[in-house]
Amino acid sequence: MRNKIYSEKHRKVYRLVNQVLKTSFISKLIHKNQKHQNMEIDTLTGVYNTFAINQFLKELHPRENINYGIILFNIDNLKQINAQYHVKAMNEVLISIAARLTHNIRETDLVGRLSDSEFILVLNDVNLEQVTQIAERLLTMIQAHPVKFKGNLIVPVLSYGVSVSQQNAKSQEVLQQADHNRFVAKGQSNTFYSDSQTLS
Repeated sequence: MRNKIYSEKHRKVYRLVNQVLKTSFISKLIHKNQKHQNMEIDTLTGVYNTFAINQFLKELHPRENINYGIILFNIDNLKQINAQYHVKAMNEVLISIAARLTHNIRETDLVGRLSDSEFILVLNDVNLEQVTQIAERLLTMIQAHPVKFKGNLIVPVLSYGVSVSQQNAKSQEVLQQADHNRFVAKGQSNTFYSDSQTLS
């Protein structure tokens, strides 16, 4: 399964680069040898890892009248899954979510694992309404398909935040806004991004 995701991600990134970026780290990544490519891939889930995502975001800029969106998904009960079912079950949940995200987005979009419990989606040419609808659809789909593990059905509990770029917005600001919005949606205060501003 991970090999299939790996192959699809490179095709998706290739198209995204052609449409969104002027000069791309990811386009160079496609032409690296296998050893270097593996350094940019999360070995468990087969999607891009934190380093690759951060490099990608550094070179991501909105084009005129075409914005990109970011969705951050966090698995809120991942620690509880680990405590109750142990690490193999936790890994199965991560692999399952990565696969569902990968197979249910467009070829111009990208999926990465941003942290232990967090996935990021970068969506090309979307507005705020569209990116919110996509997030809701993906959330519903994931939670409607519990992960089977040794006779148990494990239901991941996810929260998400979305943001859409505006002209001259830096990608890290868009990312911070998505993270801020996730905490707001959960009714929590966000201590990590205390200076977030509304970008969309």
